[in-house]
Amino acid sequence: MKRTGIPKRFQLLGHVIQVRVIPKSRWKHKGAVGIWEPDKLRISILASQPITALQQTFCHEWAHSMLCLMSHPLEHDEQFVDQLGHLLQQALTTFEE
Repeated sequence: MKRTGIPKRFQLLGHVIQVRVIPKSRWKHKGAVGIWEPDKLRISILASQPITALQQTFCHEWAHSMLCLMSHPLEHDEQFVDQLGHLLQQALTTFEE
């Protein structure tokens, strides 16, 4: 995991999910700061955000990826996915070893 808490890749249900943090000059998803691409098993995140926003964006897209691979009916419910993303970010940034 990078210092931002965003991994380069991780595994879900036997799939390797790639994570890319992309500079603004190469970002092609106007109006979005992150995107889950199920056909490519990839999460892409806009780099030009504060670290906490990068983390929340990653967790939001991570939630999309989990729900997608589960074929869960809430996969496209943005309010649910955003709440789950916030909970994941909070847990990951506050856990103690």
